[in-house]
Amino acid sequence: MPASQSQRFQAINEQLRRGAAVPTAVLMQYCGVAERTLKEDIARMRERYAAPIHYDRRRGGYCYTQPFDLKTVEIELTDQDVAALKNAVATLNQFRDLAVFSDFRGTVEKIEQAVRFRFSQPTQSQAHIIFEAVPAGRGNELLDTVLAACLGKQVIEFQYQKYGESESRSRTVFPHLLKEHRNRWYIIGYELDPPQLRVFGLDRVVTGTLKRSELPFEPPPFDAEAYFRPALGVAVYDHPAEEVVLSFSHREGLRFQAQPFYPFRKEDILMDTPEEFRVRLSIIINQELVFELARLGDSVRVLSPPALIDSLRQFHGRAGQQYEALPPDKPS
Repeated sequence: MPASQSQRFQAINEQLRRGAAVPTAVLMQYCGVAERTLKEDIARMRERYAAPIHYDRRRGGYCYTQPFDLKTVEIELTDQDVAALKNAVATLNQFRDLAVFSDFRGTVEKIEQAVRFRFSQPTQSQAHIIFEAVPAGRGNELLDTVLAACLGKQVIEFQYQKYGESESRSRTVFPHLLKEHRNRWYIIGYELDPPQLRVFGLDRVVTGTLKRSELPFEPPPFDAEAYFRPALGVAVYDHPAEEVVLSFSHREGLRFQAQPFYPFRKEDILMDTPEEFRVRLSIIINQELVFELARLGDSVRVLSPPALIDSLRQFHGRAGQQYEALPPDKPS
């Protein structure tokens, strides 16, 4: 007989989807539960899955009032799997009301129902998991217009104001694609004047200035997957990937292997001892890589190339200078 609540939900669904009214006693026997538990299961199915379950007194049983078939996740998921799914759904839900995501809005809702059901089960882990809230970024309202231009192969025009600049500039761009990075959206496109590949943050597009243009333009070919594969972030790159060698303590190496900020192959591991984990990455050296390594602090040491070592040294040096002029704390 069904043991878990999800299995009982499926059992109830199998009986009701046949069309006939099913007596309470039959459902109790089929699910192997008391009447109180059966009624609780039915209430939860109505609440979580909007199951159209009705008790028909004339027919003497439960039935669906309209065609319905409960769909749940049938694979076994660990709490970690469900936690990752919940975080992903929370991120997707930021954009669920935008037309650009309308094609898979229903899919997101189905996943959300399954995840919500799993977390509603009696489990101690539920009270000990908190997800980071990700606020919607400025400029997200432009996603629909930019995507329509990408699909229609149309040029877009807008006023763009960089951080730290008091004036905006007019831009005419052929948008190749939209890319999300660190909860912000970017336009990757080919600027017409001067002709070059550029990246524009949606949060810096002046409100109300973005529009599609009928200006004819045939951009040079652009392979987004190949372009972004060897690099972190969304910046424009005009140089190839380089060999970067990083050294971690054994403990920090385990953390890096569990969640690397950049993929690597088994053959890229140069050393793995109780004292040190050393790995080789083929990656474009850019500001985003410097920021990522700086974020790791003293848990990583760059062994090569020398140019990246100098960049990290200068970065940490500038950071240290921010505190040199501060007076020492005085005891209270």
